[in-house]
Amino acid sequence: MTSFRAAMGDELDPGAILGVTAVLAVFAVLADLSAGTVIAIPAGLVGIAALRAVCTARGYPDAIAGAVLGAVGVLVFASLAIGDGAVVFGVLAAVAAWLCLDSLYDLRLGIDRSSEPDEDISEAEYYLVSAHGWAVLRELREADRPLSRAELQDRTGLPNEDFERVLETVGDSGPIERVGTGYVLDESETGTTAMTRSVVRAVGGRLLRPLRLLGSLRR
Repeated sequence: MTSFRAAMGDELDPGAILGVTAVLAVFAVLADLSAGTVIAIPAGLVGIAALRAVCTARGYPDAIAGAVLGAVGVLVFASLAIGDGAVVFGVLAAVAAWLCLDSLYDLRLGIDRSSEPDEDISEAEYYLVSAHGWAVLRELREADRPLSRAELQDRTGLPNEDFERVLETVGDSGPIERVGTGYVLDESETGTTAMTRSVVRAVGGRLLRPLRLLGSLRR
């Protein structure tokens, strides 16, 4: 188990703290920031490092640190927003509230993001599957009819295991659509529009995910 001193050494960067303090001091002169702001933010960064070090030393999940940091951040930034009247502190308070709810959601469902999932593929495997996927998509785009699995494997030279990996990665919600015993390319799921739609769906779902916690608490 990692000691608190070692964990604190990993989490705390004195140079970064001094840099942030220097920048805030300049803004305090140019933008008339209060002395409390100049002190509170660097102190908060030290507190964040200490809290994460405690969680690391005791083996607590990262979500505990996130929930505490989010709650403290809401109080600190909300008070700064009221005191200084700066919109940026109101935005930071909203971000802190999101972090708190998101971390509580992880705790409620037992999600531990401090450990990597065993099923994650390496970077090399990712690029290999991507190359195989593009090969399959190219053959489907050039074909004027559905292609069977055997035809696709014959044209791309992919063995069973690699072809299955492509279907798992690209076929579930991607452009490869099964028709009868063959496969076709769903043009509506390709191109810039489809990519933008997928990104918006993924980002929107991630941002709205903590709100599910509020819904579950009402039941």
